[in-house]
Amino acid sequence: FSAHLTHELKSPLTSIKGAAELLLDSLQSKSDNLTRMEQKNFISNILGDTGRLEAMTQRLRELARAETAPQNEHTELSQVIGGLKSRFPTRAIDAAGCLDRSIGMSSEKALIALSHLTDNAIRHNAKRVRLEAVAEEAFIKVTVSNDGDPISDANREKIFDAFFTTRRESGGTGMGLAIVQSMLRAHGGEIRLLRPEQGVAFEIELPLV
Repeated sequence: FSAHLTHELKSPLTSIKGAAELLLDSLQSKSDNLTRMEQKNFISNILGDTGRLEAMTQRLRELARAETAPQNEHTELSQVIGGLKSRFPTRAIDAAGCLDRSIGMSSEKALIALSHLTDNAIRHNAKRVRLEAVAEEAFIKVTVSNDGDPISDANREKIFDAFFTTRRESGGTGMGLAIVQSMLRAHGGEIRLLRPEQGVAFEIELPLV
């Protein structure tokens, strides 16, 4: 994990350092060797890479939170769904089933897990996300499906690996699904990738209170 993290941090840091050095050289040079457009591009690159580092830092905080042991946590699934719709107000999010049951996770952690699944769907061109909850003896199973781009067979075995992403150029850190898996397992739950006829679907197990 440390080796992967070091590699992921090195690329934006190298880019920021290179752009800053060129800007500094331009300011110290007697001749203006960089055009205004070039300076603007360097600054844009610095801001873009800084944003990527900020996103990765946020994901690392969420991963640390995911792996903390639960302590008498519980919330109603309907409350989490409401928070999810508020977080993605421009997206069609449908929910059905046993939404009034209490799960053994905090509202914050459950929302982080479902938000990563929704954000992942949006990054892969999904227009609609649907959640279907079915209660069993000790768990509630929630199928989270979307109409986005399907996952290739070559990538099915990699999607839960930390730092694996096919959307790096659009800001993906490759940590979302790893965080979801860690968070669910820390609370006695699980996540599985299904094989729907269209789009993408996951089945998550949440412990019932």
